[in-house]
Amino acid sequence: MKLMLFMTFIFCSTILFAQKKSNNVSMVMPFCSKKIIENPNCYDSQLGNICREYYQGALIALDSFERANIPVHLSIFDTENDTFAMLKILEKPLFKESELVIGPVLQGGNKMLSILAKQKEVYHISPLMTFSKTKLDDPYWISANPDLPNYAEFIYRSILKQSHDTANIIIINDNSTFDKNINGAFKQIVPANKTVKIKYVQYEKGIDIIKHLSLNVSNHIIISSSNESTITNVLKSIKDTDDTFKMSTYGFPHWLEFKNPDFDIWERMNVSIATSYFVNYDDEKVRKFIAAYREKFYTEPTDAAFKGYDQTLLFVSSLASNGKQFISSIENKTISGLSTKYHFVKESDGGYYQNEYLNMIKIEDSKMKKVN
Repeated sequence: MKLMLFMTFIFCSTILFAQKKSNNVSMVMPFCSKKIIENPNCYDSQLGNICREYYQGALIALDSFERANIPVHLSIFDTENDTFAMLKILEKPLFKESELVIGPVLQGGNKMLSILAKQKEVYHISPLMTFSKTKLDDPYWISANPDLPNYAEFIYRSILKQSHDTANIIIINDNSTFDKNINGAFKQIVPANKTVKIKYVQYEKGIDIIKHLSLNVSNHIIISSSNESTITNVLKSIKDTDDTFKMSTYGFPHWLEFKNPDFDIWERMNVSIATSYFVNYDDEKVRKFIAAYREKFYTEPTDAAFKGYDQTLLFVSSLASNGKQFISSIENKTISGLSTKYHFVKESDGGYYQNEYLNMIKIEDSKMKKVN
């Protein structure tokens, strides 16, 4: 019943705080409300629910603007994960009044919005997805998440910092789509360097890591697979390797979603995870957000909810303070949120803006700890 009431609200929701001129913000996402009401387990339910959770986090942020008497007019549009629905939204007079657009989520929607965004000179935010291949020629597009080449460069810089520019890098791959994208990114960013050796090793059952290791310099093993079984097998293989080798291991955000991670092995193998998301649950601000979210929605905030809160606070406050051409107020500055930091840089290929900040997470005493 609660879900149905919420989804009905999404169809036509327009939220107005204060009675003076508002900052006009539109949130355009594939909530897929009708589909989920008709069938909670429909094909688009996962996508729609993630968008709903993001929106719920945004509502907590909007409560803060209301208390501060900052006027915000938020209009909600459901793309239904449908091209024709998105086209109809683009024609709505209310949408054309937007001074900031949060969304769309998917690649196609961003491309469709791009033309209008450039005409109206309105920034639009990609809030949830990482787009490694989408390079829009759009100076009004802002990607809130680093793409895969950023992960490769971030890990590479971390290795050089640890090893003082001498290292043996081993990238273990299994030909998954994620693996191919990461390998391609590394091949683009790793320069020719006599002191840094990089090897690409195909994963196979019973893989022998020791023949690829060096006794003379530090070894850095990057497991670019998205398969939990592959990663677990590689880590076990490394665990059984002679302790005389100096080794560090690197992984990616999906590792944090594994069902049965062996944190003892992770800690012993000196595993570091590069991720765009990390929440310190000991932080007082995090505790206050969780309490407010529980009180309003009777459940725990998800990753998407934290992102909805952080990004709404950041972009709407920038809009309120600087007007719709707010980008100069946040460009090349590091801004802290509850779930990450944001550092937006203008990209050379297309002129769009991207958050390039990543967190490095390690396991210490069976707990996740941010180390950068």
